[in-house]
Amino acid sequence: MQLFTNWKRSLGISFLHRLRRLDKWRLCLIVYAITYGCILAINLSSAAMEWDEVSHFTGGLLLSRGQFGTWITTNSLYPPIYDVFAAFYYLIIGPSVFAARLVADTFSVLSLFVVFEIGNRLYDKRTALVSALLFSVMPGIIWLSRLAMIETMLIFIFSVSMLFFFSWLRTNQERDRIISVAAFAVGVAVKYQVLVVVPLIMLLGMFFWKRDYLKTQLRSCLRLPRLAVIALTIGVAAIILYELSTSGILSLLIYTIREGTAQKAFYSQQYPMPIFYFVEMTWFNNIVQPISLLLYLIALGGIGLMVYRRKREDKFLLLWFAVVYVVFTLIPNKDWRYVTIAFPVLAISASTLLLASFDKLKKIGATAEKNLTKRTVSKIGAGLLVALVATGFVYSCVNAYNWQVQNGFQVPVEQATNFATKNLSENQSIVVACPVNSFNQYMVWFYSYLKNPNQNYSQVWQYPSLAADAYTPDFNVSQFSMLSQQHNVKYVLIYEFGDLQYFGSTLTAQDVCGSLNQTGKFTLQATFGNQANRIFIYSYSPQK
Repeated sequence: MQLFTNWKRSLGISFLHRLRRLDKWRLCLIVYAITYGCILAINLSSAAMEWDEVSHFTGGLLLSRGQFGTWITTNSLYPPIYDVFAAFYYLIIGPSVFAARLVADTFSVLSLFVVFEIGNRLYDKRTALVSALLFSVMPGIIWLSRLAMIETMLIFIFSVSMLFFFSWLRTNQERDRIISVAAFAVGVAVKYQVLVVVPLIMLLGMFFWKRDYLKTQLRSCLRLPRLAVIALTIGVAAIILYELSTSGILSLLIYTIREGTAQKAFYSQQYPMPIFYFVEMTWFNNIVQPISLLLYLIALGGIGLMVYRRKREDKFLLLWFAVVYVVFTLIPNKDWRYVTIAFPVLAISASTLLLASFDKLKKIGATAEKNLTKRTVSKIGAGLLVALVATGFVYSCVNAYNWQVQNGFQVPVEQATNFATKNLSENQSIVVACPVNSFNQYMVWFYSYLKNPNQNYSQVWQYPSLAADAYTPDFNVSQFSMLSQQHNVKYVLIYEFGDLQYFGSTLTAQDVCGSLNQTGKFTLQATFGNQANRIFIYSYSPQK
């Protein structure tokens, strides 16, 4: 009873302590974060599904229904944490595209608080709040917050690890080191590349600021029992690598990291390797800017200020940014999403430059009481600085909105799937012809499995097996007809998006439909969607 009383008293003291920390800056952040999260959730399920999302849709669905064996055979190639959270959200609000995407929305909101805490611990509350605001309006962050992708979760976990690692460097509290390492371990289960980036930052951080500690730890690794643990870990890792190698999974992982798709390989060569991400972070194409150009230039100016000042806090953020940039620059397969874990650094660097400039102008005005010219110049400068920030903020929001509009089209996957799976027998199958990013077999299987938990995974397949908008498709109608007969196909689904030509060819969806019509074995049964954005459903009759 006494133990319970002490625990309640301790809990009450802890709560009061946290309540006292809730100052005006944090209150502003809480109100803004709640509003921000609600805005992100508007029409969250309206946009077309992305190929990279579907593994989390289906993975979460399998886990929520306790089908761990099926999940292992179909989804275990990907890190599991997002699937776990998707399953949790499914259990709470029901399985849907909205629920799976709400996970990304949640972690985007949580990331604002981590960015705030990093800015606060390294600098001050003003810098913290401005950093969180700038981070929140980055168009790339807004786009990722509305899709069931891992990036917002990764940013949150990665930033937590960096926050507590820096706290440990400063205070030497063991609790901070443990939390940092624990966050790193969770981060590995979000994205495997974390296994390289975080240890590099930690090792270099200890080399620069805790060299004696690093030497002590390295010496202890050469003695028992740590030596035995290291040897056992290496042995287990070797066995796992051998199993992955013999199964072919390791080769697939290496290819994915090095090349990705044919379209990705082409994309990764559009700029020289050393400057690829410098350009790509702000100029993905003529419409899309992951970080709007004005805020990006301010952020780069802030990086320059950090290099000039060389405070310990500045050096840590520079180390964070440099390691992320260099590691992903050296990986041949490139995508701006890979370096989003450096976006908090850019938000904080932009904030430091803006506030340092404002403080400088304020100081000039305060020390020039009798100099009317200096006072006037300082006031004009401060006004222009505020206007610059407001313009950058609004421009970034507009850029994010345009990005959402550009990707706001809907693909009637659910309607087409419901039609195709109606009265589908166990020995029949559905095939998606020429799958693309917005329509493939995994999306069809998700909706069919959503309605029918007994749906066999092999009842939905696609031809060709690779994405037609990422690899040059080899569509052979004779082979397709033969495979359709072998798989006892009932329906063929084809997605048309305007006059889109498949990657590296002049072939279009209409060309594929024409080839099917010429065989006499495929008959158009239904069409879902509007012209230039629709799904055709053909029935297959091998006897014709």
